[in-house]
Amino acid sequence: MAFYTFDQVRAAAQDVRRRTQKSDHQLLREARDTQRNSFDIFLSHSSRDKELVIGAKKLIEDRGYSVYVDWIEDSELDRAAIDRGRADHLRRRMRQCESLFYVHTPNAALSRWCPWELGFFDGLRQPERRVFVFPIVRAGEPYKGQEYLTLYDTVDLTTWVRPTGRRPPTVDPLEQRLLADRLGILRRPGHIL
Repeated sequence: MAFYTFDQVRAAAQDVRRRTQKSDHQLLREARDTQRNSFDIFLSHSSRDKELVIGAKKLIEDRGYSVYVDWIEDSELDRAAIDRGRADHLRRRMRQCESLFYVHTPNAALSRWCPWELGFFDGLRQPERRVFVFPIVRAGEPYKGQEYLTLYDTVDLTTWVRPTGRRPPTVDPLEQRLLADRLGILRRPGHIL
């Protein structure tokens, strides 16, 4: 399996700039203006890898998949903030995505959010296998991630196919009853909402 190198991913980012004749700021604003509510892939990454993320996003989109990147789609979010509001927002966005790609670089190991996103998404989509590692390596070096990343398959975009069989959203029975009560929906005896 061949992984993308830092040079290949940076070249993809530079290709976007050259082809469109637009600055990073213009490209990000255009991507943000799409306001999508569903994506094929949630791209989990370190904020220190912005150029690599632009290149990885392009490489994935060139294969026909839509990609969610938090600081592109939701630029108002403060990536430095570690709070419930941000976590709730990311949970909602991860529920809108079919799969998660964990962009593995040396910076990803330093991220406070990447392991949390990976764990949340893995639990959200169990027992389906929807979490994948997207390694970016130096030319000629093998991929070696943290131990827990061996739990997940790595991505080879030349052969990767989006998993099928979308799981219907699950609703907690207690939440469903509380919602029904708030909406004034009457429950029949013996009928479980």
